[in-house]
Amino acid sequence: MGSHLGADPTQAVDGLVRAIRDLTSDPNYKLVADVFSEFLYVKEQNNKLSSSHQVVLEEYRKFRNELEAQKGVLEGEKKDLEHLVQEKVQEIVQLSAARTRLQGDLEDTQKRLDEEKSNAAAAAAAAAQEYANLQEKTSNEYAALQDTTNKAYADLQETTANAYADLQDTTAKAYANLEESTSKTYADLEESTAKAYADLQETTSAAYAELEAAKKDGEDAAAAAAAQAADEIAALIEAKTGLEEVKVNNEAEIEGLKGNVSDLEAAKAGLEQVKADNEAEIISLKERIATLEEEKKMLEEELEAARQEIASLNETITQKNNEIESLRESLRAAEEQIASLQQTVEDKNAEIENLHVKLTAEGERANAAEAHGRDLQAQLDETTQNLHTTSGKLADLEQYRIVLHSENDDSYVTVLDKIWTTIVTLVENTFRPDIDDQTLLDPSCWTNLRNSPYLKHATQLQIPLPQSNTPAAKGMRISAVLAVLSRAMHKHLFRPVYLFDDDDENLVKFLRLLEDEDPTREAHLRATLMSMMPERQEEQGARRVKTVVREVSWVVQHLLGALQFEAFCSGLEAACKLACTQWMHIQLAQMKIEPYFGPPYDDFDWQVLELPEFAEAAERDNGASLHMADDVGGGSVVDDRLETVEAITAAPEPIEATEATEAPPPSDNLSHNPDDDMMEGEIDPDEILLVVWPSMCAVESGELMSITQGLVISKDQARPALEEQRTRSRLIPRPGSRRARTMSMPGQSRASSPRGKPMSFLAHSVTASDMATDPGMDEM
Repeated sequence: MGSHLGADPTQAVDGLVRAIRDLTSDPNYKLVADVFSEFLYVKEQNNKLSSSHQVVLEEYRKFRNELEAQKGVLEGEKKDLEHLVQEKVQEIVQLSAARTRLQGDLEDTQKRLDEEKSNAAAAAAAAAQEYANLQEKTSNEYAALQDTTNKAYADLQETTANAYADLQDTTAKAYANLEESTSKTYADLEESTAKAYADLQETTSAAYAELEAAKKDGEDAAAAAAAQAADEIAALIEAKTGLEEVKVNNEAEIEGLKGNVSDLEAAKAGLEQVKADNEAEIISLKERIATLEEEKKMLEEELEAARQEIASLNETITQKNNEIESLRESLRAAEEQIASLQQTVEDKNAEIENLHVKLTAEGERANAAEAHGRDLQAQLDETTQNLHTTSGKLADLEQYRIVLHSENDDSYVTVLDKIWTTIVTLVENTFRPDIDDQTLLDPSCWTNLRNSPYLKHATQLQIPLPQSNTPAAKGMRISAVLAVLSRAMHKHLFRPVYLFDDDDENLVKFLRLLEDEDPTREAHLRATLMSMMPERQEEQGARRVKTVVREVSWVVQHLLGALQFEAFCSGLEAACKLACTQWMHIQLAQMKIEPYFGPPYDDFDWQVLELPEFAEAAERDNGASLHMADDVGGGSVVDDRLETVEAITAAPEPIEATEATEAPPPSDNLSHNPDDDMMEGEIDPDEILLVVWPSMCAVESGELMSITQGLVISKDQARPALEEQRTRSRLIPRPGSRRARTMSMPGQSRASSPRGKPMSFLAHSVTASDMATDPGMDEM
């Protein structure tokens, strides 16, 4: 290693490039590459043959299964259709039988209905005639009977009245005569009896007196007198008995008269009975007439019922006719359906025949496919044998590369964000505190930072670094250190591999060119390089970390005290180790990630670094501008801002500065406002002064696509520091210095920056002999 310390790095890099070129042109390498290509081709063909064979077999099986399934479905449909046809035929037979039966029933019903109608009509006519005859006969009989009865009743009533009057007169006369004679006889008898009784009593009394008188005279005279008296009493009794018999006879005669009266009354009762019988006969005739009326009503009701039955039978006939018509329609529909089903069966049979033909053709095709499959199988066996051979060679080749990982972009963004937060925290905590006055007043302490190649070639403009503790000066110091640190990490840590001791920019360019032509081969080469000498890569990673710490600490060593410097170096080493470890994880990614600093800045994502110092400096600058505008006038301040700063060295102006005078005047830039639609934190590429942290990009098809935003310092943020440095330059004139020409900010034309062709900042760098400071700062 010691013998190579004085070697030229450029020669070493050229030797490496030549060695890689020789390696790619070596026939053995080409043989390996051809074997690899042949293996890939054979593998692809094998996959195609396998997949095609499987596809053909699968299509054959699928088509055969479909044909069998379709055949089964068609057979099922055919059976269903045959069954349906049989059912329809049976239904037709049943319907025909039902139609015949209904026609017979209809004819029978029609005949029966006709007979019933004729019978009902005859019965109605006979009933009407009988009713008319009966009504006429009844009317005649009733009229004759009524006349006869009225005459007989009148005659009987007259005869009865006359006989009753005569009998009543005769009876009354006889009764009066009998009563008169009887009364006279009874009066005479009673008078005679009374006289006799009185005479007898008088005689008796006289006799009793005489008897009593004579009693004493003798009882014989008494007995004789008693006998005589008894005889007289017996005669009297016989006379009384005769009178009683006359009375009885009279009474019998009276009873006979009364019997005659009873007979007359009986005759009268007979006449009354005859009258009652006649009235009863009249009532019976009336009842018979009512009965005949009821029979007439019943016959009318029966006639109406017969008419209703005839109407119902007519409705039934109409309904049966409708049913017959519907059955005829159903029969016609069934016949049409049967014809359609027969046509469908014929179509299905034709389809089955076509399917049989297709099945036969597909069977022949399947046989051909099987034969082709056997040929393919033979080719597959041969290809498999070749594949085994090639796989062995490929396995040997696979040992010389690693497997690149494919992860989500968010995981890589998280890794990069972790690296950024670590270094920005370290730099802010270190350079935010005030620097002592001795260091501020000593220009040599600032030489390393101002003359750092990372900072000088970061932009074509001069970076203002005021030697003070103002917020503007602190913000620019932090930004400058971050810019130096990010570029040092890009040069040494953010690399594809850690195989080489010196600058590997040529390898980066070579991989980028190879990625443009063949991304797959570039990934393969990168994976092969990553697998080589892992211990050396770890050692080179540790060495590169120390290199970054050494270069950055050398830049800021005079700006910090001993304790601050030691703490900064320790934190910087830890941050670089973290960045190296995390970047080694990114090196293993399938997606290639590269930092991009620009220019050009177009078509990439950038964000302004918002430091509190810049905000405070902007507020102070605005206050001072307002105060100077009130005292002097606003025009002088603006004109002063448009002046260029004095050149730090007396070196001649670069060609870029001369060409920059041809850029549009600064007034155009001042009059151009950023897009109002621009998101907060984003910046117009023309306003970028310094890139503090690169935009991490993924390389896709030879183009860079931003996955993280780069952090930049804008011209507006640097304006307070520029004003401060410009003021100090006026107060302290330096011999031999001269004022540079007024220059505008040379913005890169968007048309001249092809998208996706970023160039590393090392491509824009100059050699150490050209590290003269840029003469001016563009107006802001």
